[in-house]
Amino acid sequence: MSRPGIGPASLVASGLPRPRLDALVLTGTRLDHYRRRLDRPDRPWERVATVVTGATGPGVLVRRGRRLFAVVPTGNGSTVHVHGRDGWRPAIGVTIRPLEGAGDAGTLSPAQVVAGSRQVRAVAVASVPGGGHALVDEDGSIFGYHRTPGGAWERSSCLRLVDEEPFSVATTESVKLAQVTGERDATPTPWGERAPTLSSSLSTAGVRGTDLGVRVDHAGRSFLLFGDTHWAARPWLATRDAIAEVLPDAGPDVPGLLAPGLPGVRFHGSPLKVVGRRAGRVTMREYDVPLDGFSHGGRLYAFFTSDHFRGHRVMGRSVLARAVEQDLVIDPSTRRSPVRFEAVRTFSARHFVNVSVQQRPAAAVPGCGGDGEVLLVWGSGPYRASDPRLAVLDQPALAALAAGEAPAARYWAGSGWSDAEDDAAPLFGPAALGELSVRWVAAAGRYVLLTTSAPEEPIGPSVVLRTATAPQGPWSPRLRLLDWVRTGMSTDPNTRFIKASPADEVGDRVFRAQARRTGAAYAPYLFDAAVEGDDLVLRYTLSTWNPYQVVLMRHRLPRADLPG
Repeated sequence: MSRPGIGPASLVASGLPRPRLDALVLTGTRLDHYRRRLDRPDRPWERVATVVTGATGPGVLVRRGRRLFAVVPTGNGSTVHVHGRDGWRPAIGVTIRPLEGAGDAGTLSPAQVVAGSRQVRAVAVASVPGGGHALVDEDGSIFGYHRTPGGAWERSSCLRLVDEEPFSVATTESVKLAQVTGERDATPTPWGERAPTLSSSLSTAGVRGTDLGVRVDHAGRSFLLFGDTHWAARPWLATRDAIAEVLPDAGPDVPGLLAPGLPGVRFHGSPLKVVGRRAGRVTMREYDVPLDGFSHGGRLYAFFTSDHFRGHRVMGRSVLARAVEQDLVIDPSTRRSPVRFEAVRTFSARHFVNVSVQQRPAAAVPGCGGDGEVLLVWGSGPYRASDPRLAVLDQPALAALAAGEAPAARYWAGSGWSDAEDDAAPLFGPAALGELSVRWVAAAGRYVLLTTSAPEEPIGPSVVLRTATAPQGPWSPRLRLLDWVRTGMSTDPNTRFIKASPADEVGDRVFRAQARRTGAAYAPYLFDAAVEGDDLVLRYTLSTWNPYQVVLMRHRLPRADLPG
């Protein structure tokens, strides 16, 4: 087995005015310096620099005032390096006393880390005013943990994911069909034109930019639920979420700019709103977003996140809500008529904070049986740091929901269903999931799962597909559909659809923090699937951060290449 990537003194913390964590992580013999700012819980780990190449074990990190020192084990003992404006350099004549690099060992033991079947190889702990933080090596993957106000430890971040299971690469990459949101496509043609988007959302509904775009079917209609949305000339709406209706085969008719047969998308001119107190106060700011929805008993239901940034969490909990109006009116011109959902219950504050749902016949779900339908709920907990799990709202739960009562979920515990969420078992791992999309694809006879890859995962920055014939799995090995850096940030400005550099014109300026950053792909949500000859054709929505918009992607996959 390779050496642990960290040691007990590989992590140090800095307090106010700029709280942050600094860490040393070993990869082979290369020792790298990573940093994570703590001013917001959504800050990622960033690699600052390489300290040395030639380390024989985990490093020790020591802070003296504003200076950061690294003690590096080598074949001849150890060397000391200091971090400065020009990076890391040897610290000649500096001695580090053993107790200086002792860390906060003992405040989190390997036995306290719930890592499933993975081995906890090393733990490093550091404290800042208001809480404790840790790095944990779980079979080579490095996860961040934080201490909750109640004293428990839970995952909060992923520094790197090491998944040694083989993966496959699709013979062709996903292609962008169109930009769904905004006014004009961010990617110019070779002759300088920009195609209209599928929605012209700015001129029709006042939507400047948004993300997500989860498709939900209800009463013979299809809707898209969008996340943090920026509205023109209405700053009081902040980032309130949006809804749009899908208009089949009604996309813009612009030969030479867009392919024929694309759907049109009509935004409602007012945001979504969650009302009622059955789930307590439901917040509606950044990261408080719609996750997925379903139709049952003639009513539309949706899951939302709430309580962003509370308790060091990016997303605090999920809430199940019911649309107040049975017949939704989608009107781009309205400005003061939100589409309202009434909260039914808090669904989860642990393993199902992000969810994807699918209705299935009860007889097709292990352990359910009987007549009627059940609702399968796949979920992840701490944002982009979680293994996937499975829950179900069975026939009695859906009957309670239709009667206006709060339904009780059951949870897949590995060999059967349990009433306790604590028993929910990971479906596969290691993983570091946030957004996820699962649908039963009848044309393939399988469940299809779409996610994006985790930091430093060997598969690279990707949109990833897995399949399974049963909702709990076993899930297939990964299949890479899209390398979003190579393709999305292509050197060709006429195919590039993700901002690749600060000077790149393929981008937008929807809000200040986004405008000066490059883009990234996230939240692939399956839109539809069809068989064409020997191919399974998948379409999915994808968010790109910069542009702060949603695009519609297509992947043509030979059915013989479908994993699993």
